Amino acid sequence: MIIVSSLRQVEAVMARYAPVRSLSLLAPWQTIIFETDRMPRDRVVLAFNDVAASGPGLVAPDEATVAAIVEFGRRCRSNDVSLVHCWMGVSRSPAAAYIIACERAPGEERAIAEDLRRRSPTAAPNRLLVALADDYLARGGRMVDAVDGIGRGCAFDGDPPPLFLPLDGSLGGGAVPVVAKSRGSPRPA
Repeated sequence: MIIVSSLRQVEAVMARYAPVRSLSLLAPWQTIIFETDRMPRDRVVLAFNDVAASGPGLVAPDEATVAAIVEFGRRCRSNDVSLVHCWMGVSRSPAAAYIIACERAPGEERAIAEDLRRRSPTAAPNRLLVALADDYLARGGRMVDAVDGIGRGCAFDGDPPPLFLPLDGSLGGGAVPVVAKSRGSPRPA
């Protein structure tokens, strides 16, 4: 299972679920403030901005970013708990979890996106990252179309609750673990 969370929830997720590996998706400047001594030994930190296109002073994700996410995902066993997080837990980390799940289940891109939406009404997977992965995994636009199909997700005040995405091939409306309430509440976009 992959737990997707915001940076602020990492300590609580680590304490409650003890992930065996972690993937941190942070802006380039955030890597210097990120404390890694409590993280799993098997961890990957990728530094890029949450952007839809390259621009002056911004680091956009690229094929190497996607390759690192896919490689991380291949080390994730379905019965292990793995953590994927970014700053807010809404865009880069849900995109990475989606990529990992799609890599394991070719042809199930739409079902995985719909499952992601059911489990997280706030998720807004980074479209550029998904598009790069679509090319990398040779999915012919199915990943991008599926993410476009679920929309951006609702706005949220505070940190959205963690997202739990199974990696055992169970798609659809499986049980979602109960999590502690966050400080915010969903509101329509």
